[in-house]
Amino acid sequence: MFQSRAWAHINIDQITGNTMGTTYTIQFRLQNNLATQQQIKVLVEQELERVNSALSVYRSDSEISILNLNDTGNPILVSERLRDVLQISKTISSQTYGAFDVTLGPVIEFWGFGVKARDLQNKDRGQLELARSKTGMDGFTLSSKAITKVIRGLEINPSAVAKGYGVDRVAKVLDGAGLLNYLVEIGGEVRTRGVGVRGRDWIVAVTRPEKFSLEIQQLINLKDMSMATSGSYVNYIESGDRQLSHIIDPTTGIPAENSLVSATVLHQQCAVADGFATAMMILSVEQSINIANAIGLPVMLIEQTNTGLKTHFSKSISPYLSIRGL
Repeated sequence: MFQSRAWAHINIDQITGNTMGTTYTIQFRLQNNLATQQQIKVLVEQELERVNSALSVYRSDSEISILNLNDTGNPILVSERLRDVLQISKTISSQTYGAFDVTLGPVIEFWGFGVKARDLQNKDRGQLELARSKTGMDGFTLSSKAITKVIRGLEINPSAVAKGYGVDRVAKVLDGAGLLNYLVEIGGEVRTRGVGVRGRDWIVAVTRPEKFSLEIQQLINLKDMSMATSGSYVNYIESGDRQLSHIIDPTTGIPAENSLVSATVLHQQCAVADGFATAMMILSVEQSINIANAIGLPVMLIEQTNTGLKTHFSKSISPYLSIRGL
């Protein structure tokens, strides 16, 4: 996952806080900017509140929660933020053979990774198949202003892209405030602009894919780019001698089981990087690398093999791999 090193530098300011069930950190250089650090924090938290009010499945009054209660057949007006996320999700789904699916709400709840308390002892295959019958990216249509649900009981859960989208919206706020140099991080998803300490490009670290590990696996050089990492080693449940990942395979409705333990993706938009990182935890290494090379997506995949961890890179990531020390 993402690891940040806070360097002491007179021109670097930092604000932190809580959002989306995790934390955020923003490092920036005010320089001659007219806004103060406190004013920027207020603007950031106002925007994060707007994102949460649109996308949070944990808030009963959020736009997505209200949408999920609506029936099929009726166009429902959506905000710019929710429409952005749904359009990004449809695009990523089409580019990943359907591996990315934000309609898995009922299945996520079945496995206990959603809002309701986990209760696998009272679940069976029939209940899983019923939940699966209410999913599918073709279960809704999207226009410029509205969504229409086609499948009855469809529930959208945008958690796999929400943090990345939150990063993008915060970056937009910072751009509007006139900041030219910053790093935004929410729960490990990152977006940068300009330069950091000592006028050098921002460097972020992908940690070794082991729970609670702080060991650096790879340094990534980021300039005007975003990065998202998804992994199967942090959020999971124990079932007998198996670890069930929170990442669900849309084709089976079952937690993904493959040799991949971490997927890191770079893109200008953090939401896009976030979505692809999730999808690649479901696809095979070969499929993911082929997709990445076909669309020029910088990707690093870490696979668990019988002889240890093996790292795979797409062709376009090489300019971002840093050997500079922290």
